[in-house]
Amino acid sequence: MAKHRPMAVLLAALACAAFLRAEEPAAAPAAAPSGALAGKDLERAKALVADLENKDAATRQKAEQAIQELGAAVAELLKPLVKSENKDAAEAAKRLLESPALDATLPRVRITLASGGVIEAVLFEDHAPNTVANFIELTAKHYYDGLTFHRVIENFMVQGGDPTGTGSGGPGYRIADELNADDLGLDKITAKEFSEKLGIKAPPDTVAKMTLKAIYEKQGYKFRTDLKSRKMLRGTLCMANFGPDTGSSQFFITHVDCPWLDGKHTVFGQVTKGMEFVDGMRPNQKMGKVEVLSKRDHPYKVQKIEEK
Repeated sequence: MAKHRPMAVLLAALACAAFLRAEEPAAAPAAAPSGALAGKDLERAKALVADLENKDAATRQKAEQAIQELGAAVAELLKPLVKSENKDAAEAAKRLLESPALDATLPRVRITLASGGVIEAVLFEDHAPNTVANFIELTAKHYYDGLTFHRVIENFMVQGGDPTGTGSGGPGYRIADELNADDLGLDKITAKEFSEKLGIKAPPDTVAKMTLKAIYEKQGYKFRTDLKSRKMLRGTLCMANFGPDTGSSQFFITHVDCPWLDGKHTVFGQVTKGMEFVDGMRPNQKMGKVEVLSKRDHPYKVQKIEEK
């Protein structure tokens, strides 16, 4: 995986000033697969699970990604591997079984690009229920159909969901962040320790001994303890914003792990299929159609912060 550590972004984050801004001067199966695999699908699944024991790291990584695309149906094949003497295989199996990609109860969405590529994602409803409700509601209204990924930064992320295509548009309301700093470990690491961990220049003395949680709270972020938070890893769907509680319709998908943004943007989903189209995205590439493939059997009601 390529590493992306833009110095300006990281230093600004540690100095309490950086946000990934929404405003920039700054078919197919209707449900996630859950039944038993059979025939060629079963044989392919078995081969992929076997590849998790391969000595080649690239082969294991490719197999892990492909297994996530198969979804919950492959879980039974993975369970015996957890006890494998092959440490890499056992860890991969455990990681996959804990992955939301294999949770058949979570909502799923599909973004079909106008160019023909397809990106599918699982949504973390248990971690970010209001953010997921917002995305599902907007999708059901066909809000995203025809919009562009207006902002693309290679080896970092692609951002879309703005009806104006400028980075400053939205649906006319905002939603609150859903972030748990303690769950992300931000209460236990200082700015100085964080800079050392990432191998970057030390932060100013004024914040060096402060925890990241304390720094972000001074910026106005309000953290919750009733929800779990997921780290911003490669392929995650995250809410764009221009400060605390300013999310709306714009979201971004990461090319790489972005630990310097943990605790500042709600992570609400994970790509399970089509990551190659995220990696190959070009600026202003259009979303042809965005649709909900499956969701839980309850109303999705969004708690909105009306704009004044």
